[in-house]
Amino acid sequence: MDVIAIEDVHKSYDGIPVLRGVSLHVPRGIVYGVLGPNGAGKTTLIHLLVGFLRPDRGIIRMFGDENLRQVDGRVGYMPERLRYHTHYTVREYLFYLGRFSGLAGAALRRRVGEEIEACGLTSVVNRKMSALARGMVQRVGFAQALLSQPELLLIDEPTSGLDSEGQRDIIDLIDTVRQRRCTIMIATHFLDEVDLLCDRFGILHGGRIIAEAETRTLRQSSRSVVITVADLPPDAAAALSALSTAVCCNQREITLTPNTPELQAQVLRLLLDHGVSIISLAPRFHPIEEFYRSAVRGEAGRHGESDASPPPPGPSGTGDTLLRELLRWEDQRTQERQADEP
Repeated sequence: MDVIAIEDVHKSYDGIPVLRGVSLHVPRGIVYGVLGPNGAGKTTLIHLLVGFLRPDRGIIRMFGDENLRQVDGRVGYMPERLRYHTHYTVREYLFYLGRFSGLAGAALRRRVGEEIEACGLTSVVNRKMSALARGMVQRVGFAQALLSQPELLLIDEPTSGLDSEGQRDIIDLIDTVRQRRCTIMIATHFLDEVDLLCDRFGILHGGRIIAEAETRTLRQSSRSVVITVADLPPDAAAALSALSTAVCCNQREITLTPNTPELQAQVLRLLLDHGVSIISLAPRFHPIEEFYRSAVRGEAGRHGESDASPPPPGPSGTGDTLLRELLRWEDQRTQERQADEP
């Protein structure tokens, strides 16, 4: 059974379409990436899954259920920007949000303590949220999302606004979380996040998922590879050129276009036989970037659009905080319960 099943979902803001028929399926246990530029509708898609928004039309199922409120206890959510009351300490903030997950008493204390340790927050647990660096705030975001031990974790732009060290820390943290056998969906515009973290990803463009791929398959089928060497002697260069017209070389680099595992193995064997020191082997172009550009060009060609067509605008309410959304949601649920009472 798919953890997430989305069929022909549409969503507009003030008559302006943002999602125009999104369909995708996420099986249990994988990390799925939604890759697209800022403004493509990634956050809108995440908010639909969390239940903050409802689609104009289309079907969303999680764990086989169209009633998303029936499964909200099985879902954790980390927003792009975690908002908080500035007077809370890290511990107080996690206790506050833990109660929204139905935790209380000893269970709440235990889970908060476990996630403080797991997310590397021990040194700042009594510090005010307002005093934390951006990277630490993101760690708190992960801790609150994991308090209920969710089966599905929805993450929106996890490394946005972080420096390179902070990005690396968050990527390592997500990699640790995936070992809990939790299904994860990540919305991102960073190719490296998809490459390092995702098993499968879809490209969100023009309000639709226009292409999907397995990251491992793309890495294996990279069309062009560059082998950098210390020095390529003339006899080795001649032997390489005789192997295939796909081999192009100079004194420092050998390029294989298109690359195949068989050709790559032949070239490496020849270099070793000639005693050539190999410095590195890498795709000439990022395979995920190649796939992305190819998919977008193909979609633009089908619709007679420019590759650089502007993304659809985002919702006017993106400034709403997570706390405000939670409180609004809780108020709505309370009103519905009261309406159901005899």
